[in-house]
Amino acid sequence: MSEQPQTIENLMKVTLAIQTADTSVVDDSSGPFVFIYGVGPSGITPFEKALHGKGVGDRIRLDVTPGTLCETVGHLELPFCKPNGIMAPVSLEVTVVDVVRAQDRDVVKAMAAGGSCSDCGCGCGGH
Repeated sequence: MSEQPQTIENLMKVTLAIQTADTSVVDDSSGPFVFIYGVGPSGITPFEKALHGKGVGDRIRLDVTPGTLCETVGHLELPFCKPNGIMAPVSLEVTVVDVVRAQDRDVVKAMAAGGSCSDCGCGCGGH
């Protein structure tokens, strides 16, 4: 009996490959972006909503307009932007690389980290 492929839903550990859609910019320095889906302190972000139900190999294009990055990615802003050097406005090509059920300890870590971040201006109150 073959196992059903996993799709993105609550409490899944998601691994993404993220590239800017601007083909004139080539940046192979960023690694995969890994996060636990659905553990943000303010609920599911528009970025997460766009990923819901997607599986390995699925792609989405995300257009981020000026002033909406924090609203779009919410609690994921700092881990999303800092290692990738992403600044709004930008169009992103996002590919789902892996989806697995998150271990309990990873969920707890993600929930704790979501409530506090650096001084990013997201309003999380964790400063």
